[in-house]
Amino acid sequence: MGESNDGCRQLLPRAIFGINGKVENGVRQHPVTGSIIFALGNKIGIADYKKNTQEFVAGHTNTISCLDLSKSGKYMASGQINHMGFRGYVIIWDYDQRKEIARHDLHKVSVQAICFTAQDRCVVSIGGVDDGSVIVFDMEAFSPICQTPASRAISGNALTVRPLHNNPYFFVTAGDRHLRLWSILREQKKLYVQDVLMASKTRVFYCARINKTDEFAYLGTGTGDIVKIVLNCCDSEHVSKKGSTSCILGAFGTHNSRKPTGRDCNRYVNGVRALYVLEGGRLLIGAGNGDIELVEERTDVPLINFRDYPGPTWPYLRTLKKTHVSGRISSFVRSKTDMFYICTDTNEIYGLNIKTWVLKLLRTCHTKSVYCITFPKNYSGVFATSGKECIRIWSSGRKQELLRIMVYNFNCACVRFTHDGTSIVSVWNDGIIRAFTPITGRLIYAIPNAHNKGCSALAVASSGRLIVTGGIEGQVRVWKIDPYRQDLVGVLKDHSGPITSLDINYLDTEVISACTDGSCVIWDIKRMTRKQVVTANTQFMSASYFPTGVQVITCGSDGRIIYWMVYNGALIRELTASKKSSVNCLAINETGDYFITVGSDLQVKLWDYNSGAVVGIGSEHASSVISCAYSPCMTMFVTGSTDGSLIIWDVPRDFWGRPNPPDATKYSLPKTSSKTKMNEVPSRVNSGTNLKTPRGENIDGLLKATPKDDLCCVECPPCAKKEAKVSDPYAECGIVPDVRKC
Repeated sequence: MGESNDGCRQLLPRAIFGINGKVENGVRQHPVTGSIIFALGNKIGIADYKKNTQEFVAGHTNTISCLDLSKSGKYMASGQINHMGFRGYVIIWDYDQRKEIARHDLHKVSVQAICFTAQDRCVVSIGGVDDGSVIVFDMEAFSPICQTPASRAISGNALTVRPLHNNPYFFVTAGDRHLRLWSILREQKKLYVQDVLMASKTRVFYCARINKTDEFAYLGTGTGDIVKIVLNCCDSEHVSKKGSTSCILGAFGTHNSRKPTGRDCNRYVNGVRALYVLEGGRLLIGAGNGDIELVEERTDVPLINFRDYPGPTWPYLRTLKKTHVSGRISSFVRSKTDMFYICTDTNEIYGLNIKTWVLKLLRTCHTKSVYCITFPKNYSGVFATSGKECIRIWSSGRKQELLRIMVYNFNCACVRFTHDGTSIVSVWNDGIIRAFTPITGRLIYAIPNAHNKGCSALAVASSGRLIVTGGIEGQVRVWKIDPYRQDLVGVLKDHSGPITSLDINYLDTEVISACTDGSCVIWDIKRMTRKQVVTANTQFMSASYFPTGVQVITCGSDGRIIYWMVYNGALIRELTASKKSSVNCLAINETGDYFITVGSDLQVKLWDYNSGAVVGIGSEHASSVISCAYSPCMTMFVTGSTDGSLIIWDVPRDFWGRPNPPDATKYSLPKTSSKTKMNEVPSRVNSGTNLKTPRGENIDGLLKATPKDDLCCVECPPCAKKEAKVSDPYAECGIVPDVRKC
């Protein structure tokens, strides 16, 4: 571990789960090292899956929108999207040194696409909707040489750019009713352009690929077909051969032999989003609905025979193999001769062997913000995270996802394990409390209408029979959980804003609620009364009890960390964690010696509780960090950010914490046998509270039940199902209209 300038240790990540799959063609593989290069937030990630290591290159000020790697592997180029009125940067990187070597800010707001031309001569970038220009950056002079509007007034914006394989001064741009062939005149610092003749066909082009001989180009369209064009490239001055021009050969779909002639053409649902040209005229096609097909051009029917075909799309492609993944295909990366990496907009990477046609899920992460992270009691082997439409359980040892519980169209605000590990309790923004089994993900119970405007926080007592929830409307509600029923015990009203966090002390007698209205309230959940209120000029984001329950520690939007005394609400200490951004979450280890904080400044900090000093800093996140959790073993912790990424951090051995002394021996009265047999008489009335639940699933058996490199995905059934009305009008109210029928 290396020491930094301010005396803090540099925290090192053990594992990183994260990728931005929404960037078109945003995944690349280095030709020499084999590392995967991808965009994540405002950083470029370089992952070596063989060594299971990752590192990030920082330099952008906002989210990366496009990325490319030179064919030699020496350079990387990336562009970003910025706020309205600001410039979008294009940065050229040296791959070996991981350093920036050049940049320009000639684009307005955003950079739509970027690419290296052949032989690493130039970098071509096109702007977004607010810019609409093509800029060529010369790699020899390390400066931009020309800037030209990308499209004419009668056509739409350019969406993608693709260079030729052999000629370093040619490239193709395609987009909304836009398809043009460009040539670069480096000495004259000019661009020549020629529109490709489309023969009255209008398309929106999402992706483009050129074959190895630079003779033909294939383009994926929004209508679900493949457009093939002939380039006819000549020299940079004339663009194409004399007497000829670049033109379309046809718009192709797949052939369906079961349909009659004239209707035997199938198109891809939600458009063709990714393409790859293989040997022998084969194409690997990825659609917007997740379909992946290996197709080839038909040789039994000449192309000229389709001139009289009634549809604008010709059935000239034959499907060889087909499979399906979740999400829209965004990138195809050829790893080996028969192996492809497939990236989707759901932030998942699949491995596909086109020879054996075996599909395997390799990497996954949340699609959007990670709202909550939690560990089971005294078990560090797994942890759970909550996010958009799902709860995910991860293995900290295998570094993989084990279980995914899906509830579509809703977000899970918080998730907790019961202390015995037999259930996973969660709250959702639809106002429903749901509990699941930890291995199969089966729904145990659901409490509908728990909060009017949706749930936002959750705490579970050590007994598992009492849970406390917080809502967006500002109420704190206490629930009693029995094996066969769930009852509302009480409603605590004092806050005027959304509840951000809840925490129960180790005795299960008090709960502290943090709220955005600038107050934290300590409640007595035995008597259902308020005990103390602490206020500050901030929006409290998180509050947590010290392990002994005598103090609480809070953090908020003002960047301060505050210690409070429980019995009288007195302020003990204030620490400044950040002067510019908020502190979003904190977590204390089991002994109370150290705690971690995460904030919008992208930094993760490890603090000494007693001295109030920062002892470790980690800065691997690429967007605001909003959740964190300390492991029960105190050797690691997990953080989550708004881009869906998760990082498992190693805690330096010096900061593991000192174990607590053993508890003193307690005196107990000797047991006396009763003279009467009244205690042996069973109770005549059984409400169900003293029933023992049968031994079922437990979280410690999840690793044994889940094979390596496997994932179980479970869909939660609807909780508020409407029952069909009975034909008898008196059945609902229980009225018997005629006594004689009884």
